[in-house]
Amino acid sequence: MSAVCSFSDLRNQVCRFAKRFKIAVCQPSDEHTLQAVLQVVEMGFAHAILVGETAEGVLEHIPAELCDHIEHIPAEDDETAAQKAVQLVHDGEAQILMKGLVNSDVLLRHVLNKTYGLRTENAVISHIAVFETQELNRLLILSDVAVIPYPNLEQRIAQLNYTTAMARRIGINKPKVALLHCTEKISEKFPITTDYVLLKKRAEAGEWGEILIDGPLDLSCAISAEALTHKRIVSSTEGEADILIMPDIQAGNVLYKSIQLFARNSTSASLLCGTTNPVVLTSRGDTIETKVNSLALAALQV
Repeated sequence: MSAVCSFSDLRNQVCRFAKRFKIAVCQPSDEHTLQAVLQVVEMGFAHAILVGETAEGVLEHIPAELCDHIEHIPAEDDETAAQKAVQLVHDGEAQILMKGLVNSDVLLRHVLNKTYGLRTENAVISHIAVFETQELNRLLILSDVAVIPYPNLEQRIAQLNYTTAMARRIGINKPKVALLHCTEKISEKFPITTDYVLLKKRAEAGEWGEILIDGPLDLSCAISAEALTHKRIVSSTEGEADILIMPDIQAGNVLYKSIQLFARNSTSASLLCGTTNPVVLTSRGDTIETKVNSLALAALQV
């Protein structure tokens, strides 16, 4: 397949599957979650199971043509809703789990439950964010901006597993990976830079197939060929990284929110990784568009 360069392309591709994926939505009581769910049902690629509270009167006002593709399972509180939603996915009654107006810690506790949870055996749980901005002609993949505070080497390996797999799912057959830091120098004062050396060696040995990887690189060198030229740095990514591996959650989260706030016409999607089924783990403050994008990205993983 050709590379997916925008979320519009992504949504169109998922719609071409001509099938509806069942989504268990935990606590769909906020307007953004409900509107996102209604949009993907209307687009034709989703059947929604609303678990927990819904905004008063919403179910009664769902358009008649969508009613056959929306169910409601009541739950008295967040814990019960999370347990029921996760159980639906675990039992094969739904294929995608979506977070609504519920604390991430509550939902994750049930996702990680050893009896009915969704964690892939021995897998590292991590997070991927995907951005589209006016400045770039491609989708940009970031990890990790939400789950792992200070990744160790094993967790960074997992992040590369997840991000390179995601890149190939959206048609980037030879992804360019930038290992981000505040400088291009390798120093024992910054242990992550020595991790980056080990990651590059594993990449050279073919662990992630055909990829181009470099680091440590600062952000400008990762996405700007002009910055590389100015700093007289030669990089295999050529200032056109498809994947940014973040040094820690602090840098990742700040970059994530900076793009949302300051990049012109930016939009995003995000998913949990290391689970048996896609888990849409957006922020409660994310836009309807971000939630729709995330559901489309999740459908691509099923």
